Amino acid sequence: MTRPAQLLLDHQRLVERERGLRDNIERANSRLESDPEIVEREETLVEARAAQEVTAARVRESDHEREAHRSRLRTREKELMSGRIRSPSELLQMSEEVKHMKERFAEEEDAELKLMEDADAADEAVREATNQLEQARKQSASEEPEIRSELETWTTELAEVEAERDAIWEQAPPAAQAAYSRMRMRPAVAQVVNNQCSACHVTVTSSGMQLLRKGDELVHCENCGRILVRD
Repeated sequence: MTRPAQLLLDHQRLVERERGLRDNIERANSRLESDPEIVEREETLVEARAAQEVTAARVRESDHEREAHRSRLRTREKELMSGRIRSPSELLQMSEEVKHMKERFAEEEDAELKLMEDADAADEAVREATNQLEQARKQSASEEPEIRSELETWTTELAEVEAERDAIWEQAPPAAQAAYSRMRMRPAVAQVVNNQCSACHVTVTSSGMQLLRKGDELVHCENCGRILVRD
């Protein structure tokens, strides 16, 4: 006949296995419902497209401003070269104005080149994010059959573990069940290894070891209070 403490230990191990199986099943179902890798890649693509839109808008704005400045510059150059302005001071003033406009236009062209580089980088980021999302979707699709197979295996094992857990619990005497249920510490049952409680590593007294050898009653660790089982 299996000793009560051993029954409780077996029950505890099955409870732990049940918990692990439930965690596996939950993760598998979550993975089938929504692949975290795909979600992350989708978010990256959304961010890349948003950055692309911002950069494209800056390029369009820059183009508009440059064209407006180009038109004003040409108008002032034509006016300067028309010969209608006779005053030397006005000619000098307009010449300086045209010079500054050309310098500003050259600066705008440099800034435009930088914006174009940023736009190219943004476009590349979108392409890369799109490719990574497609790869993640392909990978997820290829892994799905294995995940479903594992899910089926875990579900079957869970039913077996639950049945065995209940059967072992029914074999434990009511007093042992009550002692186990009252325990607030988890795990409630600890093995004795080298005359020590495996949970708190405190040495079990000689009298406690004698009671464990007899196996007639439950023995609790004098330090942590867990139910002890001989190794």
